[in-house]
Amino acid sequence: MDAHAALTSRRLSCAEGVLAALLGAWLLWALLATALTGRTVGDGVEYAALPVVLGAGLVLGRLCARWAGGFVLSAATTALALTVLVTPFYANAQAAVGVQLVALSGLLLSTALAGRPVASRGGGRKRSTTAAVVLPVLTGVLGVLLAARAEAASILVVAVAALVALALAVPVGVSRVVGVASIGIGLVGVAGALAVVIVLARLPVWPQWLEEDDSLSWARQLLWRDALELWGEHPVVGAGPGSFVEHSEVARSEPHLYAVHSSVLQVGAELGAVGAVLFLAVLVAGASVAAQGDRARALIGVGAWCALAVHSMIDHLYEFPVVVVLAGVVIGWAGASARRGRRAPVD
Repeated sequence: MDAHAALTSRRLSCAEGVLAALLGAWLLWALLATALTGRTVGDGVEYAALPVVLGAGLVLGRLCARWAGGFVLSAATTALALTVLVTPFYANAQAAVGVQLVALSGLLLSTALAGRPVASRGGGRKRSTTAAVVLPVLTGVLGVLLAARAEAASILVVAVAALVALALAVPVGVSRVVGVASIGIGLVGVAGALAVVIVLARLPVWPQWLEEDDSLSWARQLLWRDALELWGEHPVVGAGPGSFVEHSEVARSEPHLYAVHSSVLQVGAELGAVGAVLFLAVLVAGASVAAQGDRARALIGVGAWCALAVHSMIDHLYEFPVVVVLAGVVIGWAGASARRGRRAPVD
């Protein structure tokens, strides 16, 4: 390993270490906040599961980076896309899965088109098969179909698909400036989405032009307002996991309105400012992990991760394990691609 590769490896370890530390802190705070507010362990299980599921996704993403491009991996990803497509659950979460699947298909395609060595029973050998390209493309198409189930995801998937196209067009030559800029743009988008949600929540009257949009109806404003009210009553520790639905009459009025429909406001209301800061720090650290790899593939990882974060500002998505694990796979794979790209070819 040359000096540059060694430096890259250290950066990867540092970025991953920070994310791991934040996930550990998140788990500890979720358990502590549950105890301090007198809630039950069952109330906080979704919060406690988040770092475990995301960590599992990161590990799987690292393994995908090592053996990416194989027929089995492509077939498994396509099978997952088909399974999600036919399995009924929250449509917006399905759409979020679709965005991540488009990113995964891009990572598979970038490896297949680069002609990198693929592990096989008889030894690694450069080979490119039709299936190695067709299956990722099929996964991407299925991902787009899933993303179309939610208006926000149908917009975000266009941005992610554009980043995939850029990564395929310039597989290794994108400068570090572009990688850093992608993080900045993505996080600005997340901050902007959060600001819009807070402003909308505080409006005395819901705008008529938004009233006509099912995805941003008046019910969301009431939920956001109730979350801010609960957060204001318990600013530091929060009211405890599961407290929002007890506090909000709107949340109890319909089964599908049980959550805030804004991840950061949900966390703030139930885990307080400490939880909200940890949540936002995890978002930044996740983008940093994705950005440490091959610059072009980092665009895919950062883009998909920030797209999920933006979507989560107006929805509840991180409670669905399939969404979180796929997001972890994407940033883990994208962040590991630099080391993989510098491995010596196997004859």
